[in-house]
Amino acid sequence: MSQDSKQVKGMQTEYSNKIGLYSNKTQSFISQINDVVINFPFKDCILEAGMTKEDKKSREERFLLQKTDTGDIDTLFDEKVLTNFKLINEQGEKPLTKDDDIEFFDENGELAQNLLIKGNNLLALHTLKSKLAGKVKLIYIDPPYNTGNDSFTYNDNFNHSTWLVFMKNRLEVAKDLLRDDGVIFVQCDDNEQAYLKVLMDEIFGRENFVNTIVWRKTDNQANIGQIARVKEYIILFSKNIHSLKLNKINLSEKAIKEYRYSDEKGKFRRAILLDKTRGRHTYDVKTRSNKILNGPWMITQENFLELDKGNEIYWTTSGDEQPYGKIYLHESNGQIPNDFWNIEGGTNQQAGLHLEELFQERKFDFPKPELLLKRIIEIATQENDIILDYHLGSATTCAVAHKMNRRYIGIEQMDYIEYISKVRLQKVIEGEQGGISKAVNWNGGGSFIYLELKKYNQEYIEQITQANSKEELNEVYKQMQLNAFLQFWFHKKDFESEEGYKSLDLETQKIKLLEILDENQLYFNKDEMNDEKHNVSDDEKALTQRFYDE
Repeated sequence: MSQDSKQVKGMQTEYSNKIGLYSNKTQSFISQINDVVINFPFKDCILEAGMTKEDKKSREERFLLQKTDTGDIDTLFDEKVLTNFKLINEQGEKPLTKDDDIEFFDENGELAQNLLIKGNNLLALHTLKSKLAGKVKLIYIDPPYNTGNDSFTYNDNFNHSTWLVFMKNRLEVAKDLLRDDGVIFVQCDDNEQAYLKVLMDEIFGRENFVNTIVWRKTDNQANIGQIARVKEYIILFSKNIHSLKLNKINLSEKAIKEYRYSDEKGKFRRAILLDKTRGRHTYDVKTRSNKILNGPWMITQENFLELDKGNEIYWTTSGDEQPYGKIYLHESNGQIPNDFWNIEGGTNQQAGLHLEELFQERKFDFPKPELLLKRIIEIATQENDIILDYHLGSATTCAVAHKMNRRYIGIEQMDYIEYISKVRLQKVIEGEQGGISKAVNWNGGGSFIYLELKKYNQEYIEQITQANSKEELNEVYKQMQLNAFLQFWFHKKDFESEEGYKSLDLETQKIKLLEILDENQLYFNKDEMNDEKHNVSDDEKALTQRFYDE
């Protein structure tokens, strides 16, 4: 029996009478130690595999171990060659060349252009790190929820832990990009919310947790199952809780109605001064009928006399005479937000209707509403602050940031960045009037630059997964032999056998080809762009060097 044993009415227990999470290894509570964290398989690894459903059908996820694969990880995270630069403004879309007078960062190293980046978001984040570490004010992401309906179709034995590795890899570099007073909002549902919160505790520090916001996502309620799900969560962490200062939001109509009194200075609401529970000051105050009240008061006697002198004490005239302070409507700078958001017009249905109006058809499932992002952006930023969304989707974050005069960076790997995300932002520049446009008096204007991480093996991965016949796949294989970066153990003879590789069905051949591609070389590394075999153009070299300010 341990020294913490307790005896109650003749019964004994080996546990202390203190309730809390406990480590059997160290015989102490979590609050007293630092080594109790969420554990999951491959936590010390980098998830190397891609993110698309087609990719997952053709290969298993692969991991790089941080302790032993440092060289491969360094190669994976090296800055990348950039390509397909386009300037989008009120004049339309213009491809950029080395001769264009365009700067991505100003003389102080601050972001000078809004950016829309196509490519693997983990690699794009590391590409941005040298230029933007410590400069981003707000990160908002709406990542895959790991429900089986998104881009994660892993073996069930690895589904949960792989998702956690995926999130951990990206959150760690995201933290490096935040300003000291920066914040990150991560959207999720019940499926992973609890685990995500503990993971973020570990990465950002439990002391930097701010709140978990519950958002009502739907106008309707399904009548199936046991309890209808109408909410999602938004987990909010600060980079440094001591530097955090969130903005207030505008008073609601309900809050404004509380200002139901008035005097010569304007409308006001009452503020409690006498409170037997919270009051901390005792002194005598004479009422209008000469009764004596001695508290306990919420403010000091000096402050009370100052308010009384300025005619800022309101006395009740019925029942017990009692003084109240006056809080004037014209002096109010808003109210602090709460953690339950039921935003009128700010649901998934409303967001879907907005996109349908923009594109004249349904192009994207479950977009986030602009009113939700407006609330987040007005709480966390000021004009000209930098906002980052590396799970960009339909580009709601960037659209709202653009309309609210914030700088922004959006990252998306999926091809729809070209025909949904980019096109949506073009429509914003043209002055589209959906979403929050009328609320913020948006009339169009501004610009952004679209660019891509230059594909290397990623190009072959996409060609392999999209091949519809063995003949088509064989042409991809021929190009791979000439130009791709292949695994060191690749032997050509393994793919020449009529009884072996050539006899396999199309899907199995795809798996075999994917296996020989070195996934550390998904995109061209900047340090290798002058190698003639890579055929990096002069425009790509010049603009890439300019981006990195070299």
